[in-house]
Amino acid sequence: MPNSLELTGDLSIRGIDAAHDLLAKAFKQEGDVLVSIGPEAVVDLTLVQLIEAGRKTARESGRDFRLAAPASGALLETLGRGGFLESPGDRDFWLLQSGN
Repeated sequence: MPNSLELTGDLSIRGIDAAHDLLAKAFKQEGDVLVSIGPEAVVDLTLVQLIEAGRKTARESGRDFRLAAPASGALLETLGRGGFLESPGDRDFWLLQSGN
């Protein structure tokens, strides 16, 4: 069973500390990591960078790291503006197009 975490509220540069702490705690535990991002979350590129760092950590440790649902709303807009949906691998991850 994966370590599940729910990220909600202010996930911008002003409020990312709590999300960072939750993600760090999840990686200290055994197993894969499943991240839920609340639809009402306030996001900017800071959240995207945090999630990308989580993807890298998971790859390096041989773990699965995935989103519970496809990116939507403000997160989807931020990803598009930032160019994070350009590669097939990134689209697969963020939009759950191949079950990642």
